[in-house]
Amino acid sequence: METLGERIRKLRKEKGLTLQALAGSEMTKGMLSLIENNKANPSIESLSYIAQQLEVDRNELLEEVPTTELRGLLQEVEKLYKEELRELNDFKPIIEKIAPYADKLPYRYESARLLEIYSRCQYYAKMSDWQKALEKSEEMYEGLHLVNNSADVHMFRAMMKFNEHKYAESLEMLQGSRRSFENRNAVLDSLKKLDFDFLEAILYFALGKDEEAVNLMDEAIEYSKEHQIFYRINDLYRVMGFHAILTGNREKKEYYVHKLRLFADFSDDDKIQTTLDLLEAHDLNSFIHDFDKAEALVDRNLKKDKDGDHHQFYLEKGKALYGQGKLDEALTWLKRHRTADFLHHPYDLAMNYEKDAYMALIYEAQGKHSLAKKHAKTAKELIEPMPDLPYKQFILDVYRKING
Repeated sequence: METLGERIRKLRKEKGLTLQALAGSEMTKGMLSLIENNKANPSIESLSYIAQQLEVDRNELLEEVPTTELRGLLQEVEKLYKEELRELNDFKPIIEKIAPYADKLPYRYESARLLEIYSRCQYYAKMSDWQKALEKSEEMYEGLHLVNNSADVHMFRAMMKFNEHKYAESLEMLQGSRRSFENRNAVLDSLKKLDFDFLEAILYFALGKDEEAVNLMDEAIEYSKEHQIFYRINDLYRVMGFHAILTGNREKKEYYVHKLRLFADFSDDDKIQTTLDLLEAHDLNSFIHDFDKAEALVDRNLKKDKDGDHHQFYLEKGKALYGQGKLDEALTWLKRHRTADFLHHPYDLAMNYEKDAYMALIYEAQGKHSLAKKHAKTAKELIEPMPDLPYKQFILDVYRKING
């Protein structure tokens, strides 16, 4: 963190001033040099004169964390945070950058946002005291009347319960937050409304309340169309398409997949195309049982998988090979699959839990009964707390088959 002298020197150099130019007629070059090197403290009159010469407010020089430094830090941290969110990799460098400032931040937007990012990174890094910074951040947002930022904090807190698979508690918190904003007539922008709609709907799905979820999703889609807002439309179509697959509604599934492909072309987003291929491959494997077509879709994406992180495609590859009777090859791909740490919704978890059921079937076919029983038991224990989705029936059927 900069000292007063370092701050003066930095601003002087940014403005292209020499020591002599900044000293002007009111100070000596030697005294200014001593101040910049923290060997002398300026009087109030001298500080006011230096601030005038630098064309900044005197308080800018006196603040423990000046505005320019704060904004520079936030700009740097925002960039790092966005990069790490994509990778979900290492948040500690961001924590280390913010930590020296955390207890000295002035009461302003930049400080609140830094504390919010600090808290989120602490959570992702599995640090125990992440809520302390989040509470300070929310207090600042509320005091500064930054309602939409405060809403982000509320949603983040509720979704942490979701990550603990406490879906009912998460939904209660989210709805409580929404009511609290409505009761005080706080106006949320359209994007925040769609955030609340989407998160509330996926929590309804997680609890098996499909009717409430679909109604809310439909309302959100109509709202997006009416206001020409494309924010969240990818998420809305994707979840509705997946739900249509689970309920066997082929017409709706084709409708939402078609809409998503159009949106992917419009937005030139390869990630949406990849997600759609995965959705299609999953549908072909688990519901239509066209294993050749599923494998072709999977292979197309595995060719682009330079980083070796397409674990969902590994699972679908194994299922396609199993369906073709290529058991040894299927087992190799299934063993490579790992359930990502960031998956917490029952839809995502349940489809991943199929892996052990398929491995159990393969081991049983190979005459390795003890291994078959082990994996069938693992799949059963994982799926039991989940809602009654098609995966649950499949896994329980496999368990009963293996155990006679």
